[in-house]
Order: sequence, then C-alpha cells, then structure tokens
Amino acid sequence: MPRWFWLGVGIGLLFVAAAGAVKIALDARAESLPVYMTIPDWPFTDQEGHTFWLGQTRGKVVVLGMIYTHCPDVCPLITARMREIQEQVAAEGLSDQVFFVTITFDPERDTPEVLRRYARARKVDFTNWAFLTGDPSTIRHLTEVLGIYTERVYVIHGTPAAATPEASSNEVTYFINHTDRIFLVDRQGRVRALLPGSRTELKDAMEKIRRLVRERSGS
Repeated sequence: MPRWFWLGVGIGLLFVAAAGAVKIALDARAESLPVYMTIPDWPFTDQEGHTFWLGQTRGKVVVLGMIYTHCPDVCPLITARMREIQEQVAAEGLSDQVFFVTITFDPERDTPEVLRRYARARKVDFTNWAFLTGDPSTIRHLTEVLGIYTERVYVIHGTPAAATPEASSNEVTYFINHTDRIFLVDRQGRVRALLPGSRTELKDAMEKIRRLVRERSGS
C-alpha cells in the first residue's frame, strides 16, 4: 500500500479516538449532579452530648434530613425513609463511605437524650448516623442556607392560636410547619440532590448516592 494510504488510516484512527474521548467526557458530565450549596462547618451537639462539627463528614457522602421529635406527620416518615436508605447502603457495603445526619428544628425540646430515645425507638444504627441539636440561632441559619421554610404554630387548649405571654407554659404547645426534604451531600460538603423527604423513593436515592460515591473527592 502507498504511504498516503497508511497516513490516511492513521489520521482516521486519531479522529475516532478523539471522538471517543469527547463522548466519554460528555457522558460523565451528563451524569454529574448539580451543585446547589455548601454545608457550613458549624458545631452541633449529638445524641450522646458530644460536639459534632458538620465538617467531620467531609470525605463521605452524607444523607441529611431535618425533623423534630414532636412532629405528628412527615418527620417520622423522613426518618423511616432515611432508615431504609441506611439499610440499603449497608447491604451494598457502602456504610464506610456514606454518613447520615438528622438535625432537629426544635432545639428547645429536642435535647440529646430526647433525640437518642427517638432514634432508638426507630432502630437507628448509630454507627454511621448522628442526631444533632444545637444553638437555636445556628439551626435557624442552617435552615436559611438550605432553603428550608419553617413556621412555628402555637396551640392553646388544642386550638391553634397566637402565643400570648399570659398563657401558662402548661396550656401552650406548638408544632413546626416545615419543608419536607432530604439532602444528598458530596464528599466536599456540597448539596448535590434535593429529595422529596417523606416521599423519597429508595431506588432514586440509591442511584444518586452511588454516583456521588463514585466521584473523586477532588472533582
């Protein structure tokens, strides 16, 4: 064969290789989850009464939810969804790479002991799951960072009402209306997926978690 023939073949192979590399890069980009925000490295208190900095979870994929233990509706479901995910993570051998964090909206009532009882009643495995409370202003700032809506609704003698200084503490209780959401956080502390909280589907959550686990920490 003449030299020009082999030269043409070589150039053609280079184009094929380049096209393949571009396709791989585009496919990888298409699979990448968006970046919404970064979780601040703020201090909280875990269910054992120990200081827990959110930055301690760097290097792991984090499943994060916010609840309060007096919640009568979605909060137990959020915790149940996260428990299902924790069980599946363990079944796939990923427990050392995925950490679970639950933070209360209600630090006034949700002490470490209350959170510990709440979690134990729901058969939570504390090996890779922390339940956190903390300073009310820190929790409020975190809800703002995450874009979570909260509203405290007071109830007096079973009737919704504005809280009044005249009402005794025994007569007044409150509930917290809030956004129903679970967050997936990457190894660098960036929120990469917003799951529909109590309505989260295990298959969808695990597909996203696997993708985050596969990502390199420096990506």
